[in-house]
Amino acid sequence: MSQLPPLGGPNASYTPAQIRRNRLIFLGLVLVLAGLVAFWALGPYETKDQSATLKAGDCFENIGTDKEAKTKKLDCTDAHADYKVLKMDRDGVVDTFSCSGVPGTTGSLTQSGSGDWFVVCFKENDEQGRK
Repeated sequence: MSQLPPLGGPNASYTPAQIRRNRLIFLGLVLVLAGLVAFWALGPYETKDQSATLKAGDCFENIGTDKEAKTKKLDCTDAHADYKVLKMDRDGVVDTFSCSGVPGTTGSLTQSGSGDWFVVCFKENDEQGRK
């Protein structure tokens, strides 16, 4: 009959230095993973679109593109607050209808799809950079 190795206990093939090194490598991997998860969860909020939260009188910066605008709501005196909302039309679908009667409108932002339709009528912010 063959003899089985004993169960449990430390493996004599690893030296204390190797065990410490392996623990440090494991700890480093855990820290990197935790950092990635924290960055994903708390990451840069500039990429989140705040268009749906705008209302008349709010100011914003376009952090997207001209074709795919993404707004970041800012204080009107902020140097980056390029535009001021004149009207938020939650029932609007076509910007020419929603913004045609709003004096001073120089641009519009339309969002449609996924049940959230609205039109934002805006102008250039004349309070930009004032403190």
